[in-house]
Amino acid sequence: MFNRATERGFYGIPFPGVYVTDREGRVTEKFFHRHYATRTSAGTIRDSAIGRILAKHEAPTAELGDEHVEVSVFLADEALKFEYASTLHVRFDVADGYHIYADPLPDGFIASTATVVPTRGVRLGEPVYPATSEREFPQLDVTLNVYEEGATDIAIPIALNAEILNWPIQDKPTSIEIPVDVVYQACSETVCYVPQEETVTIEVPIEPLVMPGR
Repeated sequence: MFNRATERGFYGIPFPGVYVTDREGRVTEKFFHRHYATRTSAGTIRDSAIGRILAKHEAPTAELGDEHVEVSVFLADEALKFEYASTLHVRFDVADGYHIYADPLPDGFIASTATVVPTRGVRLGEPVYPATSEREFPQLDVTLNVYEEGATDIAIPIALNAEILNWPIQDKPTSIEIPVDVVYQACSETVCYVPQEETVTIEVPIEPLVMPGR
């Protein structure tokens, strides 16, 4: 049987993976990666397996917002570890009676987005946006995609890559600052407020294991 590990010179090195089963032993989730050094973090596996996000108090978190929308950015784990694929969550908490827009939208409307600013030593995956709701706006004669009141979570895969191992010993950090650009516009049934474009920066600890030689 063909094995990519053989092609790359890694013959005999096992590729780690994780299966999650239900109480009857049926496999409900599986986590595997294309490189033997990459693993999925415990926090990401936990949230996926239980089907909801646990924003633990000890996890790194940064926040901003106003009375209409609160934005929080938090990691699925307590720290980032070299080549462990974690998840950075961006949560929009929309107040009762309000909504925010979501893609796809016609011109002239502002979609809610979260984008991690490229950061040295960090590898990012494609953001995963939740399902939207459709809302009719008779006054405008349109039906638009929105996120309703309550929590809306955008999940961004994140990991420390090999670049961090090449930094000089004196430059190897114990934490890393990750800026996240967020865009949204809060609206009620009758009023839309000024679109917000903000950058929230989260400081995430780095596991010492990613810093050999210290």
